[in-house]
Amino acid sequence: MNMPERLLNPKEVLRVMDAAQVIHERQAALEEHEALDREATIREIQIMYEELGDLVDARVIEEALDEYLAQRYAFTPPRPGFGNRLALLYIRRGWVTKRVLLPAAGVVALGWGGFALTDAMRTNALERDADQLRAEVARLETAHDAGIDEIQALRARGIPVDLPSGEVEAFRAGLASAESQLTEIAATLEPIADGAGRGELTRAAISGLNQRAEAVGNSLAFARSDIMGADVVIESHARMRTLAAEIVGLHAAVLTEAVEELADERAAELRRSADGQLAARDLDGLEATAESYRQLRAQIGAEYELVIVGGTWRYHTELEGVRNYYLRVQAITADGQRLEVAIRNEEDGTTAGVGEWAERVPKEVYDRIAADKEDNGLIDDDDFGFKRRGFLTAERNYEDLGQITEW
Repeated sequence: MNMPERLLNPKEVLRVMDAAQVIHERQAALEEHEALDREATIREIQIMYEELGDLVDARVIEEALDEYLAQRYAFTPPRPGFGNRLALLYIRRGWVTKRVLLPAAGVVALGWGGFALTDAMRTNALERDADQLRAEVARLETAHDAGIDEIQALRARGIPVDLPSGEVEAFRAGLASAESQLTEIAATLEPIADGAGRGELTRAAISGLNQRAEAVGNSLAFARSDIMGADVVIESHARMRTLAAEIVGLHAAVLTEAVEELADERAAELRRSADGQLAARDLDGLEATAESYRQLRAQIGAEYELVIVGGTWRYHTELEGVRNYYLRVQAITADGQRLEVAIRNEEDGTTAGVGEWAERVPKEVYDRIAADKEDNGLIDDDDFGFKRRGFLTAERNYEDLGQITEW
């Protein structure tokens, strides 16, 4: 006997739809891109109703399932309004926070922090500039005091009695000028120091004080120059007196030790130079003459052998294709020490103290010494000459044709 079909009322249809949704959610997380197994779904719905004591025809379940699937992805837009906007804002609160609120807050914080940082930097820069101004003022005050002390020391030292009148006037004028400038500097520096010592200084105030301090620095430089000029007058005179006394002693020593007339002539020539330089107050020239006297005395007192150590040749500086031949020599003392000797270079006319130089010789002498070295690698006949004490020139085994100091 067949059971009559029972139609579902709307509530049962909804229950069927709910059951279908539950089952659908169980289907592998609603694999959206795969086809729904309708028969299995309908069968599971029937089993559920059987467990509830209801018998539902498969055709009814199929129609209800089709209606559910047709409406599943249907969307009805919400009605516009303030509530809807609030709801959307709440839903998107994470995005709004990350993209709007946090960046806006960062900009505000950065701007505020930037203003604060800029203000702090300006304050620190102002304080640093003020400290630098105070340090510069302290330096100027110290330099001013040092100038006053130097002037007093120079005056206490006194003017040498043999100082020429022209230099006396230069000395006094220099001190007077420096003292006048330092007096003006003290008057100018005092208000600058007072201004720099204030607790708070504006940028404009610092700039103005710096300009005034720079002017004071320039004035101090001029005053310092005048003081140094006066000091140089005294120091130069003292140095010339020392050199003059040294030259007198060197001249006497040369005349005492010299045997060769050439040494006496050389000493007389140097003495004439020294006298002229003293009269002209030429300190640099007198220094050079004193050094020449020292070298002259050393040459007169030296005793050494001239030893051949090698040879070289060079093309003549004026005659094309012509060679000059030289033997390299050294001045060796009795105890084996090598001396420096003042030698004039025939190629450029300069004189220099050297420990080795080259003596020009005829080609046959050069060839003979070369052959001497070739037989055993040594120069057996290495005697070029001998310099005795009291003489300037050495006793030579070869004619004096000229020397060079570089090759």
